[in-house]
This record gives sequence, structure tokens and C-alpha cells, in this order.
Amino acid sequence: MKTGEALHAGHRTRLRSRVRKYGLDSLEEHEQLEYLLYPFIPRKDTNPIAHALLSTFGSMRRVLDATPADLAAVKGMTENAALFLSTLPSLYTTYLNSEKQKEIKGIRDAAERFIALIGAKDKEHFAVMCLDERGYLLKMTEHTSAARNKVAFDRNKIASECVQCGAKIVLISHNHPGGSLSPSDDDVTATNRLAQSLRVLGVHLADHIIVSDREYYSLSAHGCLVEPVDIDRPPDQFAEDLLRWKENLKRV
Repeated sequence: MKTGEALHAGHRTRLRSRVRKYGLDSLEEHEQLEYLLYPFIPRKDTNPIAHALLSTFGSMRRVLDATPADLAAVKGMTENAALFLSTLPSLYTTYLNSEKQKEIKGIRDAAERFIALIGAKDKEHFAVMCLDERGYLLKMTEHTSAARNKVAFDRNKIASECVQCGAKIVLISHNHPGGSLSPSDDDVTATNRLAQSLRVLGVHLADHIIVSDREYYSLSAHGCLVEPVDIDRPPDQFAEDLLRWKENLKRV
């Protein structure tokens, strides 16, 4: 073995030993990337490749959010390595929603899952979380928007998803790329109209959570959701309740 190769092999052995003893989080970001690339780039020093990735994209999150093509364009990267890194965010989402993590334990728990799914997207995305009556996750879906700063959700599509999986509770979310987390008037109105539509199906809209890559805003916690009208009320009372619902929505 050549001297350079021996030094390279020794460095890998030492880094693996640190991970084994102290865990991956004991490494610096560039070392974590370096370590993750070992199986896919076995015959090269991955340290300069890891530094190049961070320099090109600016952060670990942006590296993992990059497309395989953009990752592969970095000097020293391979197609397999690029494909592997680009799949890690989806793997993390699967981990959060795995069988042992089915119970949604509150708004913060739901928000963290939405952040992991759509929080770092550079265009507005919309996500739906369907739960059973116990608050256990049945299904989580993501919808994209062609516009960077605007997203619209299809009430019929969401209702169809609820019916298909037998949901009794729904939480929805969309991200605000680089902007304020405060909801717009359209956000509040559309959310309450959706809540009323889902009430007809016996489904409770628990919250609409606006997320960024680190923070979230709960419309429910900030009093932006109006109690939907009970459609089983007598017609005259239903009409009165509906007018009251509209007035409450205006006040919100």
C-alpha cells in the first residue's frame, strides 16, 4: 500500500472509531459528510469532497436538499453518492412517521413532522396529516405549487384523502419560504371553510400549521379557527348558526 493510501485508510479507521464510541453527532459537519460518503467513494479521500459540498451549497441542510444532478456536479462526487445524500431527508421523514412514532402527541409533534417534510422547501408546499380518532397517524401527503410564494389547497382533494383512509382528525400545513410565519387573511378564511367542509364528513380539522425550516405558527393556538357549524341542527337553527359562523370569521 502506498504511503498516501495508508494515511487515508488510517484516517477512516480513526473516524469510524469516533462514531462507534461517541456517535455521529460527535463529528463536525464536514466530518459527518466525509463519513457518509465512505461506502460510495471507497478509493478517494472524501474530506476535500465534504468541504467542497459545504462550500458549494452553504450548509448541511442545503447539501441534503440539493438534487442528485447538482450534487454530482461537485468535484469528486459520484452518481451513487449524490443519489444517496439526496434521499436522506425523505428517510428522516419516514423515520419520524415509522410504526413506533405513529401517535401525534400534540401540535409541537405535528409541527416538527411538517418542518421535516416541507419546512426547508424554497417554494410553497402544502401538506396534509390524517389521523384516526385516537390521534394516530394514518397518512401524510405533500402537495407542490408552481408558484414560489403562493399555495392553494383543494378542499375536494383533501376530503377525498380523508374518506379513503378513514380519517377522523386532520392537520394541514404549508411553508413560508424566507417570510413571516403570520397567516394571511386568505389563509384564515380558506382554513375555516375547509374546516366547515370537513365537518360534513365527520372529520375535525385540528389545526393549520405554517412552518419555516425551524419555526412554526399554529392557527389554532392563536385563535384563528372558528368552530364549524353542526349540520345536524334543525334548518332554522343551522341557518342562524351559519350566519353567526360568518360573523365570527370576519372578527377573526
